Amino acid sequence: MVGKKLPFHYVCTMKGRKWKIEIIIGALLVAATIFTFTVLFNISSSIAVLYVIPVLMTLFHPGRFISAAATVLGTLFTLATLFYFKFSVAAIMDTTIAAGGIWIAFYFIIKYKTQMLSDSKNRERLHALFDYATEGIIIASQKGQIVMINPIAEKVLGYDKGELNGKQIEVLIPDRMSERHVKHREKFSHNPQPRPMGKGMELYAKKKDGTDLPVEISLSNFETSEGMFAIAFMIDISERKKSEEMLHKEKELAQMYLDIAPVIFVVIGKDEKVTLINQNGCQILGFSEQDIVGKNWFNNFVDTESREASRINFNLMMNGKISSVAPYENTIITASGQNRTMTWKNSLIRDEQARPIAALSAGEDITARKHHEALIEKANSDLKKYSDEILQLNADLEKRVQTRTEELGELVHKLEHTNSDLAIEIKERKQAEELLEKNREELKLALIKEKELSELKSRFVTMASHEFRTPLSTILSSASLISKYNEPGQDEKRFKHIDRIKSSVTNLTSILNDFLSLGKLEEGKVSCSPTSFDITELGHELVNEMKEVAKAGQQIQYGHKGSDTSVLLDKNLTRNICINLLSNAIKYSNENKSIRFITEIKDKELTIRIADQGIGIPEEEHQHIFERFFRANNASNIQGTGLGLNIVKKYVDLMQGSITFESTFGKGTTFVVILPSELTAK
Repeated sequence: MVGKKLPFHYVCTMKGRKWKIEIIIGALLVAATIFTFTVLFNISSSIAVLYVIPVLMTLFHPGRFISAAATVLGTLFTLATLFYFKFSVAAIMDTTIAAGGIWIAFYFIIKYKTQMLSDSKNRERLHALFDYATEGIIIASQKGQIVMINPIAEKVLGYDKGELNGKQIEVLIPDRMSERHVKHREKFSHNPQPRPMGKGMELYAKKKDGTDLPVEISLSNFETSEGMFAIAFMIDISERKKSEEMLHKEKELAQMYLDIAPVIFVVIGKDEKVTLINQNGCQILGFSEQDIVGKNWFNNFVDTESREASRINFNLMMNGKISSVAPYENTIITASGQNRTMTWKNSLIRDEQARPIAALSAGEDITARKHHEALIEKANSDLKKYSDEILQLNADLEKRVQTRTEELGELVHKLEHTNSDLAIEIKERKQAEELLEKNREELKLALIKEKELSELKSRFVTMASHEFRTPLSTILSSASLISKYNEPGQDEKRFKHIDRIKSSVTNLTSILNDFLSLGKLEEGKVSCSPTSFDITELGHELVNEMKEVAKAGQQIQYGHKGSDTSVLLDKNLTRNICINLLSNAIKYSNENKSIRFITEIKDKELTIRIADQGIGIPEEEHQHIFERFFRANNASNIQGTGLGLNIVKKYVDLMQGSITFESTFGKGTTFVVILPSELTAK
């Protein structure tokens, strides 16, 4: 079984072409010789049975026609012998026996040639299946000796053709497992049966270079005259293992981002059951993730008063009858029985046929906001009531003044006493009016601030829902599709979806980094720690780092003016300022555009200039560019949070610096950051 044999019909055809004439001539000579001996020596008619010899000679030729021709030839000579002996009884008996033997020999020869031709074709098909199979196939004897291995297995394991033939199968087993494998092999040989190898375990094969290769192996067996053989079918799953590990890491990272989001993220399937919820959602509801996932959302977590309305709204959205963007409010029930008022914004998750399969809902807890709004409403009502009372009091007071004035003519002699009282009363009235006006202004300012805070939260939820929705939908749909591409040859499809997941996770990372940085700055957790470093080294490091995210053809041109390169600043804050400005330059510039990055130390000041040839900033929006969540009108179709420049401004302020910019709409923008080259820590 070690070597390959040529197919029987191919061998016979080659030999047959060479021997055809010799066999025909030989058959004629043998038949003629037998007949000549019969005539010359008057031999008994029983010699006619020898005419079967020409028929037997055709065994060496694969063709059926030549066997038929030899059979007819032998039959004719047999009949000629019968004529020679003049149809005697003995001659007829001998002729009948001889003719029968000839035709019986012809029948079995034809059956033999037919069977051999069929067996040869089957062997050829089996060899083709063995050689061109996409899975590795290894055949070993009962003693563990490799007797056959197909080309794909040799290629995957790094061996040359035929190099493994005759070697023990343990040469392909990692050293740490080879001793145990001998025992497993002996156990299999005593009870052979088709089965997967190492079920529930991770299997590895040892390549020629000694490295481990993750594989899947199925075992079977067969028996021939040479003994019992085991056959192993091997699949290289190294790419699948890499894909699975990468997918697992990306899923964990995506779940981590969901868990730190300050709103509830919940995915509800068409059957109204929860398929995913983030950690913040579990905390608000007061249940563990296991207690929520798989449960009917509306029956278990929505208040009875708003349950049916919420369910109807969900079904209309899933059926495309209302927009998924439209927000709505309802009340949820926590584990402790408390009701929490939520405002929801939704996005549909679709399959490859664009059919809705689930809804991704982002919910903000507005219970406190609703409570504050009620307090403000009550304060406004009380303010109106007090205003009416004061107006009435003022009218009464005016009436009293008028009365007193009328009495003044009559009571001139009491003017000094009453005038003092009146002055005090007027002063008190003015103080009351001033206090009332002050309280009214304070209430107005509180109301304005509350509205601004409410608007800021609303803008945050809208932005977060929009910016999280697309990458999360991509991650979920790609993760679902990857599980379907497990067959060999589908690696390209798997890597395509893995790249989509990576891109989506990178976007989420950028967004959440902005949120975390802003949160730390607002809480005063970011401090300035000056250290000495070389600004040019940082500049070259940033250029190399940002090349990875630059668009096709974009060039970042870095240069430093002056010989002095050492600065005493917070390196991390300086790095974050440059990365943010360079990221904006890349993001808002088209492909094949240059970005200039210049640093200069002069008069104890570090100047950083970053200029792009991008879309520019409309002039009427320059005054708002450093505000939180502000995005220019011409940047609405480019992904971003509106936090980057606000964070940069705060970093610059921390290091006692300044930031300015010049921008021409449609031509580009230049940002200039000026920092002290030697900053002392506060």
